[in-house]
Amino acid sequence: MDDRHFETGQDQAAISPFDPARDHSARLSRRAYNLIMGGLVMLGFLVIGACAALAATPGFLLAVYQNYFPIMLGSVIASLAGIIVLHLGMKREGFGMALAGYALVIGSIGFTTGLVLPMYDLPSIANAFVGTALIAALFTLLGAAFPAFFARVQGIALTALFALIIVSVVGSFMGVAMGWLDYAVILVFCGFIGYDTYRAQQCEATVKMAVFNAVQIWLDLVNVFIRILAIVGRRD
Repeated sequence: MDDRHFETGQDQAAISPFDPARDHSARLSRRAYNLIMGGLVMLGFLVIGACAALAATPGFLLAVYQNYFPIMLGSVIASLAGIIVLHLGMKREGFGMALAGYALVIGSIGFTTGLVLPMYDLPSIANAFVGTALIAALFTLLGAAFPAFFARVQGIALTALFALIIVSVVGSFMGVAMGWLDYAVILVFCGFIGYDTYRAQQCEATVKMAVFNAVQIWLDLVNVFIRILAIVGRRD
């Protein structure tokens, strides 16, 4: 899969973050690259855990609910800013900006995800985490075993995701029961996990690529985790 760049005809190039010519961060061995990427993904889940521990504190939770709208709006803005900063960082020398984007995305989405966890009991959270880990391992292996298939999955998964979003919005307005939606979202993000782990192994083994791909894979796993928790979770 060649995801480099193309000319638009207006003297403008759409530079992909996967263009090795634009990546001047340190080259790594494939082992070190995968270790850094995996470590950053795990760090994201530790952030969720830390935020969940804060959310379990009555004083902190009360402060969040008293300022719910500005906090949620700030979280959304921080998430979008993180994505923008991350992509800008991919087009510049060094990896400081890419790490800043990673921190914004992980911090903002980890915070809002952590607020949800105290609603569930610990066995449910543990089961959702184990289920997510098993799915991650399975589709990482499948992405390596069937690269030709997962190279073509992204377009299908994106189309399915947009369709599910539309169905969800329409269904919520119509009051339609959609218990199946969690399972459908998990299936779609399983495709993203396979694609993103496949793509990560096609990239140059650099620090910036490890940061960028860690964010993509972490977002896939968070979506799977939340949906599994919604299916198996028991609320406190």
